[in-house]
Amino acid sequence: MPYETHYVDSGNGLLKVGSGILTAAEMFESALRLSLDERTKKLKYGLVDFSQTSDLRIDSELIRKVVEINRKTAQLTPGAAVAIIAPSPLAYGLSRVWQSFAYDLGWTANIFHTRPAATG
Repeated sequence: MPYETHYVDSGNGLLKVGSGILTAAEMFESALRLSLDERTKKLKYGLVDFSQTSDLRIDSELIRKVVEINRKTAQLTPGAAVAIIAPSPLAYGLSRVWQSFAYDLGWTANIFHTRPAATG
């Protein structure tokens, strides 16, 4: 699957890694699974890494739907931090669209071009 989810740091963190061509359906399904997972309540931060993604097949309408699912997740994880690694112009731009729709979730969300910038 080109969009993997891993719980890290004893369940306090979440790592999502996209690879290859990432579709809207995969992103939507991943967000939905996370919103229903009991482990989500423990999360303090998430790292989303698009550095291995060659293409993102998603539009602004689906990004809005993902944010609505994120809204449920945010109720379980108030004050969580989200870092998105988006090295390509497309990934960076779509991540900024998500960030603009997600401004009121109560998360601190930032977008970076590199992993060292996101984790440093």
